[in-house]
Amino acid sequence: MQMRLFAFAAFALSSAAPVLAADLVDEQPSPPSEQQAYSAYDWSGFYLGAQGGYNWNQATIFGSDADRDSGTVGAHAGYNFQHGNIVFGIENDFNYNFEESDNTNVEWDASGRGRVGYAWDRTLFFATAGVAAAGAKIDVPGAGKKDDILIGWTAGGGIEHALTDNILVRGEYRYSDFGNKDFGSSIGEFGATQHKVLVGASYKF
Repeated sequence: MQMRLFAFAAFALSSAAPVLAADLVDEQPSPPSEQQAYSAYDWSGFYLGAQGGYNWNQATIFGSDADRDSGTVGAHAGYNFQHGNIVFGIENDFNYNFEESDNTNVEWDASGRGRVGYAWDRTLFFATAGVAAAGAKIDVPGAGKKDDILIGWTAGGGIEHALTDNILVRGEYRYSDFGNKDFGSSIGEFGATQHKVLVGASYKF
Protein backbone atom coordinates (compact mmCIF):
# COMPACT_ATOMS: atom_id res chain seq x y z
CA MET A 1 0.00 0.00 0.00
CA GLN A 2 2.76 2.45 0.89
CA MET A 3 4.57 1.67 -2.36
CA ARG A 4 1.40 2.47 -4.31
CA LEU A 5 0.99 5.83 -2.51
CA PHE A 6 4.64 6.74 -3.13
CA ALA A 7 4.36 5.90 -6.85
CA PHE A 8 1.15 7.96 -7.17
CA ALA A 9 2.74 10.99 -5.46
CA ALA A 10 5.81 10.80 -7.70
CA PHE A 11 3.60 10.66 -10.78
CA ALA A 12 1.55 13.70 -9.65
CA LEU A 13 4.66 15.83 -8.98
CA SER A 14 6.21 14.94 -12.32
CA SER A 15 2.99 15.91 -14.10
CA ALA A 16 2.69 19.27 -12.30
CA ALA A 17 6.34 20.35 -12.76
CA PRO A 18 6.00 21.55 -16.41
CA VAL A 19 2.91 23.61 -15.52
CA LEU A 20 4.70 25.30 -12.59
CA ALA A 21 7.76 25.99 -14.75
CA ALA A 22 5.58 27.57 -17.46
CA ASP A 23 3.92 29.82 -14.88
CA LEU A 24 7.31 30.98 -13.61
CA VAL A 25 8.51 31.78 -17.13
CA ASP A 26 5.33 33.73 -17.94
CA GLU A 27 5.68 35.84 -14.80
CA GLN A 28 9.18 37.09 -15.74
CA PRO A 29 9.03 40.48 -17.57
CA SER A 30 10.52 40.55 -21.05
CA PRO A 31 13.60 42.75 -21.50
CA PRO A 32 12.93 46.18 -23.04
CA SER A 33 13.44 46.44 -26.76
CA GLU A 34 16.01 48.83 -28.23
CA GLN A 35 13.21 51.24 -29.22
CA GLN A 36 11.86 51.21 -25.63
CA ALA A 37 15.30 51.76 -24.11
CA TYR A 38 16.22 54.74 -26.32
CA SER A 39 13.98 57.09 -28.27
CA ALA A 40 15.88 59.82 -30.16
CA TYR A 41 14.33 63.14 -31.18
CA ASP A 42 13.40 63.41 -34.86
CA TRP A 43 14.89 66.57 -36.42
CA SER A 44 13.46 66.01 -39.90
CA GLY A 45 10.81 68.34 -41.28
CA PHE A 46 10.02 71.98 -42.12
CA TYR A 47 10.60 74.79 -39.62
CA LEU A 48 10.01 78.55 -39.48
CA GLY A 49 11.40 81.04 -36.99
CA ALA A 50 12.81 84.43 -36.02
CA GLN A 51 16.17 85.64 -34.70
CA GLY A 52 17.95 88.71 -33.41
CA GLY A 53 21.50 89.64 -32.52
CA TYR A 54 24.39 91.90 -33.40
CA ASN A 55 26.53 92.59 -36.48
CA TRP A 56 30.12 93.75 -36.72
CA ASN A 57 30.14 95.13 -40.28
CA GLN A 58 33.10 96.64 -42.08
CA ALA A 59 32.48 98.64 -45.24
CA THR A 60 35.11 99.71 -47.76
CA ILE A 61 34.44 103.03 -49.49
CA PHE A 62 36.69 105.63 -51.10
CA GLY A 63 39.57 103.20 -50.55
CA SER A 64 39.28 103.13 -46.74
CA ASP A 65 37.50 100.93 -44.18
CA ALA A 66 34.66 102.06 -41.94
CA ASP A 67 32.98 100.17 -39.09
CA ARG A 68 29.21 99.82 -39.38
CA ASP A 69 28.20 97.82 -36.30
CA SER A 70 24.52 97.41 -35.50
CA GLY A 71 21.76 95.34 -34.03
CA THR A 72 19.86 93.03 -36.34
CA VAL A 73 16.53 91.21 -36.43
CA GLY A 74 15.17 88.76 -38.98
CA ALA A 75 13.41 85.54 -39.93
CA HIS A 76 14.48 82.12 -41.19
CA ALA A 77 12.92 79.04 -42.78
CA GLY A 78 14.35 75.65 -43.62
CA TYR A 79 13.95 71.91 -43.98
CA ASN A 80 15.93 69.14 -42.27
CA PHE A 81 16.59 65.55 -43.26
CA GLN A 82 17.95 62.99 -40.77
CA HIS A 83 19.90 59.78 -41.17
CA GLY A 84 20.83 58.26 -37.83
CA ASN A 85 22.59 61.00 -35.86
CA ILE A 86 23.44 63.04 -38.99
CA VAL A 87 21.12 65.94 -39.78
CA PHE A 88 21.38 67.88 -43.05
CA GLY A 89 19.19 70.37 -44.85
CA ILE A 90 18.74 73.83 -46.34
CA GLU A 91 17.91 77.19 -44.76
CA ASN A 92 17.16 80.73 -45.96
CA ASP A 93 17.15 83.86 -43.82
CA PHE A 94 16.60 87.61 -44.11
CA ASN A 95 17.79 90.22 -41.59
CA TYR A 96 17.23 93.96 -41.20
CA ASN A 97 20.20 95.88 -39.78
CA PHE A 98 19.78 98.94 -37.56
CA GLU A 99 22.79 100.90 -38.78
CA GLU A 100 22.96 104.57 -37.80
CA SER A 101 25.39 105.91 -40.40
CA ASP A 102 24.07 108.83 -42.46
CA ASN A 103 25.97 108.07 -45.66
CA THR A 104 26.89 104.35 -46.02
CA ASN A 105 24.77 101.50 -44.75
CA VAL A 106 24.38 97.77 -45.15
CA GLU A 107 20.62 97.98 -44.68
CA TRP A 108 19.82 94.27 -44.89
CA ASP A 109 21.43 90.90 -45.49
CA ALA A 110 20.12 87.52 -46.59
CA SER A 111 21.44 84.04 -47.27
CA GLY A 112 20.65 80.68 -48.79
CA ARG A 113 22.69 77.94 -47.07
CA GLY A 114 23.19 74.25 -46.60
CA ARG A 115 23.42 72.87 -43.06
CA VAL A 116 24.92 69.66 -41.70
CA GLY A 117 25.21 68.59 -38.08
CA TYR A 118 25.36 65.88 -35.45
CA ALA A 119 22.29 65.29 -33.25
CA TRP A 120 22.71 64.27 -29.64
CA ASP A 121 19.04 63.43 -29.12
CA ARG A 122 17.43 66.89 -28.58
CA THR A 123 20.65 68.89 -29.10
CA LEU A 124 22.08 69.57 -32.57
CA PHE A 125 25.60 70.84 -33.31
CA PHE A 126 25.72 72.20 -36.87
CA ALA A 127 27.86 73.91 -39.50
CA THR A 128 26.45 76.04 -42.30
CA ALA A 129 27.65 77.70 -45.52
CA GLY A 130 26.21 79.18 -48.68
CA VAL A 131 25.47 82.29 -50.72
CA ALA A 132 24.97 85.67 -49.04
CA ALA A 133 23.55 88.98 -50.26
CA ALA A 134 23.46 92.48 -48.75
CA GLY A 135 21.62 95.67 -49.59
CA ALA A 136 24.05 98.61 -49.66
CA LYS A 137 22.89 102.23 -49.57
CA ILE A 138 25.22 105.16 -50.16
CA ASP A 139 24.33 108.84 -49.83
CA VAL A 140 27.46 110.98 -49.87
CA PRO A 141 27.22 114.75 -50.53
CA GLY A 142 29.11 115.56 -53.70
CA ALA A 143 29.36 111.89 -54.68
CA GLY A 144 25.68 111.08 -55.13
CA LYS A 145 23.19 108.46 -53.97
CA LYS A 146 23.07 104.83 -54.93
CA ASP A 147 21.42 101.59 -53.78
CA ASP A 148 22.71 98.23 -54.92
CA ILE A 149 22.95 94.56 -53.94
CA LEU A 150 26.24 92.87 -53.09
CA ILE A 151 26.61 89.10 -53.59
CA GLY A 152 29.14 86.95 -51.73
CA TRP A 153 29.38 83.98 -49.38
CA THR A 154 28.78 83.10 -45.74
CA ALA A 155 29.87 80.32 -43.34
CA GLY A 156 29.51 79.56 -39.66
CA GLY A 157 28.02 77.21 -37.11
CA GLY A 158 26.01 76.91 -33.96
CA ILE A 159 23.97 74.82 -31.57
CA GLU A 160 20.23 74.13 -31.54
CA HIS A 161 18.06 72.50 -28.89
CA ALA A 162 14.51 71.13 -28.98
CA LEU A 163 12.67 72.38 -25.90
CA THR A 164 9.56 70.45 -26.98
CA ASP A 165 8.69 68.36 -30.03
CA ASN A 166 7.88 71.60 -31.90
CA ILE A 167 9.79 74.47 -30.22
CA LEU A 168 13.49 74.86 -31.09
CA VAL A 169 15.97 77.43 -29.76
CA ARG A 170 19.40 78.24 -31.22
CA GLY A 171 22.60 80.23 -31.00
CA GLU A 172 24.68 80.87 -34.12
CA TYR A 173 27.75 82.66 -35.46
CA ARG A 174 28.38 83.47 -39.13
CA TYR A 175 31.02 85.31 -41.13
CA SER A 176 30.00 86.85 -44.47
CA ASP A 177 31.99 88.41 -47.27
CA PHE A 178 29.63 90.29 -49.57
CA GLY A 179 32.33 91.10 -52.13
CA ASN A 180 32.93 94.40 -53.92
CA LYS A 181 30.94 96.31 -56.51
CA ASP A 182 31.71 99.37 -58.62
CA PHE A 183 29.40 102.23 -57.57
CA GLY A 184 30.60 104.62 -60.25
CA SER A 185 33.51 106.99 -60.80
CA SER A 186 32.47 109.40 -58.02
CA ILE A 187 32.32 106.66 -55.35
CA GLY A 188 34.47 103.80 -56.63
CA GLU A 189 34.22 100.26 -55.33
CA PHE A 190 32.05 99.52 -52.32
CA GLY A 191 32.55 96.30 -50.34
CA ALA A 192 31.45 94.85 -47.03
CA THR A 193 32.23 92.01 -44.64
CA GLN A 194 30.28 90.97 -41.58
CA HIS A 195 30.57 89.03 -38.31
CA LYS A 196 27.10 88.10 -37.06
CA VAL A 197 25.97 86.56 -33.74
CA LEU A 198 22.34 85.44 -33.51
CA VAL A 199 19.95 83.83 -31.06
CA GLY A 200 16.58 82.59 -32.27
CA ALA A 201 13.60 80.32 -31.95
CA SER A 202 11.77 78.14 -34.48
CA TYR A 203 8.56 76.18 -34.78
CA LYS A 204 8.99 72.73 -36.37
CA PHE A 205 5.92 71.48 -38.20
